[in-house]
Amino acid sequence: MHRRAVIIGLVRVREVNKRIEGHGGVFVRQKGSHRVYRVNRGTWVIMVVVPQHTGDVPRGTLRSIERDLEPMLGERWLTW
Repeated sequence: MHRRAVIIGLVRVREVNKRIEGHGGVFVRQKGSHRVYRVNRGTWVIMVVVPQHTGDVPRGTLRSIERDLEPMLGERWLTW
């Protein structure tokens, strides 16, 4: 089975934050330039760290955030 190849474009961190919050993510805390969000679905709880650096979020970081939340939000939840 081959992994799907999806190219995620460059996006700002604010857009990622809005997308997580739009899917029920709750801002828990911030330490330095990293925010921690919690997403609840039934008995599942997933925590994800989102860097708050200026400029665009690197593709690898976006893919990592998407992969962390895929079990809860489904595939391609972060794809525009």
